Amino acid sequence: MPTIVYIAGFRQHAGKTFTSIGLISRLREIYSPEEIGYIKPVGQELFTLPNGKMIDKDAVIIKEFILPTLNMDIVSPVRLGKGVTKNFLISEEKEEIITGYCNSIDEAISQLSDKKIIIAEGTGHPGVGGIVNLSNSDVSIRLNADIIYLAGGGIGKTLDMLEVDINYFHSKGARIKGIIFNKLIPDKIEEMKKYITEDYLTQRFSKDGKPIHILGWMPEIKGLNKPSMRLISKGFPKGRPIGNTTKDCWGIPVTGVSIVSQSHRYFIPEKDLNPGDVVIISAKSIRRLKKIVEFNKKRGESERITGIIFTCTEMNKILNKSMDLVLESGIPAIYVPEDSSTADEILYKCIKNTKLQSYDNSKNDLIISAFKKHFNLEKFKEDFM
Repeated sequence: MPTIVYIAGFRQHAGKTFTSIGLISRLREIYSPEEIGYIKPVGQELFTLPNGKMIDKDAVIIKEFILPTLNMDIVSPVRLGKGVTKNFLISEEKEEIITGYCNSIDEAISQLSDKKIIIAEGTGHPGVGGIVNLSNSDVSIRLNADIIYLAGGGIGKTLDMLEVDINYFHSKGARIKGIIFNKLIPDKIEEMKKYITEDYLTQRFSKDGKPIHILGWMPEIKGLNKPSMRLISKGFPKGRPIGNTTKDCWGIPVTGVSIVSQSHRYFIPEKDLNPGDVVIISAKSIRRLKKIVEFNKKRGESERITGIIFTCTEMNKILNKSMDLVLESGIPAIYVPEDSSTADEILYKCIKNTKLQSYDNSKNDLIISAFKKHFNLEKFKEDFM
């Protein structure tokens, strides 16, 4: 059987897909794409393929970014979508359901038996899927996989989290062989290295005396976990994008939000707007919009705003003048019926919970570069291959 490496994290958005992409990019220095497998054994956020099949959306990203040979028919064997937990709890056939899930995972893995190595990406925090006996630890054991665990930044907070999670995995009989510290503040990395060492981790957490290796110290990558206007537009189902959303400018990460509420006399873009902002403004604010457009024209590429959201818009009364200004400027923009406060809440949720999207190709090079620089491939080969 191929070597199977399981990617687990301390919470949702810990960077499991980021790690899968980065690790596969390094494995391609050793293997051909055809020799590398990927599977998302248990998925929650689902995507519908053109043929109607539901798969976890992270699998779409892996195929798009790094592994074009990925077999989409077997990549996502168990899908725990909305309502599955409730239906399971009231079911009188729980054992049959669990057996069916396990058989689906086994069958998917059997179809990857020709691979040299398989990356199995976990879901959410360590206990996700436990209700059907398919927590991250349960699945890693079923696959006979060694685990790379993703931890966060900090010293005390990180060690407290490791205390809970590693002991949880060990209590189930799962094997954590390596740790990657992810999304770190660059200036804090050296301090973390001073206190969190492999010797300390092995002494504190190893159950069999075998070393727990640190495979990487990954600094936070600016913009990687920020949404683009293309993604934001999907957060407003009743909204109407202006212009062609496939253009590159719609894929630029949004790094902040500015609500323009003052009158045009007192609105000074140079003081009130920041580079990378998406601007929330009334669709009827033509004079303020002109100031924004002129401001953006004068800025360099890295100093421009990334988008505009026009609020309180009656979709059957869209102002042609504001639309013409936006189309001429090339700034990505969306008309939405929501008021500014509601639009801000939607944006906050989008920015807080952003994951990689299959069309975020500009971020692929950032991930590959980070793993080239900060991931210890030799130590990985020693432990996992």
